[in-house]
Amino acid sequence: MIAFLMSIILSAPGAAMKTGGLPPMLLNPDTVVTETQAGLPSGLGTVMDNVLDLPGAVFGLGVVDLNSGERLTRNAGRRFYIDTPDIVEAAFSVTRHNSGEFRLDSLVARDMQLWMMIHEGQQGNREKLMASVYHSDDFPPLQSWLSENFPSTEFDGVTRNWEGAPEFSPNFTTVNDCLDFIELVSDNLDITAVRRMTLNPPLSADLEAALGSSNVVYGWVSGRDKTRAINLIVVKPDGARYGVTVLANDLCCQSKGDLGFTILWNAL
Repeated sequence: MIAFLMSIILSAPGAAMKTGGLPPMLLNPDTVVTETQAGLPSGLGTVMDNVLDLPGAVFGLGVVDLNSGERLTRNAGRRFYIDTPDIVEAAFSVTRHNSGEFRLDSLVARDMQLWMMIHEGQQGNREKLMASVYHSDDFPPLQSWLSENFPSTEFDGVTRNWEGAPEFSPNFTTVNDCLDFIELVSDNLDITAVRRMTLNPPLSADLEAALGSSNVVYGWVSGRDKTRAINLIVVKPDGARYGVTVLANDLCCQSKGDLGFTILWNAL
């Protein structure tokens, strides 16, 4: 349903490709919906505690109201294994675009700009995620940025899906860092390339059902074996904007991670 809704939004005149079509209140600050109350709902902490009590997973949880900046977390500083750190590359690339070091519209391969490669990584293409790092000066700048700003997050590479692919050390991040990454990207959604590279995350059927068809969703969803990482920016029709992080390790099944997100989202 989300894909169907976005196809309607993006079919408007002048939309030659998917751009993410931000609601008017995000594109024009003069039309902000002032009656929208900022802040997180009461009782959210109890809901988070209930998610932590779910058997078959170890969770890290975080929610930020992107209108007010208010945050609530659980296991915020615990380092979680993250199989595909696509959110890390996205946030880093936004900072470099803004600094002018390496713009998202840079041509990094034949007929492909950097934001396109990052978007394919966001869609689950592990080859393109790695390529986006290699094409934008390789790993040293990324690792330097992390060590200076987010020392709890490690991104050394991802093992690709072909026999004999080089293996990399595990990647780690925290809820606190993911919320920072989410806010960094959210603050730059007025940039077309940022919207395009974060649009239409690969939601499972359970996540689609939880989010419904009326919200605009950006972000990153990944997982393999016993890990799940869900980092989403969700814009509601009334102008409310939330960043939601669910990190899960030691999973009994991937659906348990999605259940944790569903319980959390239903409280917002």
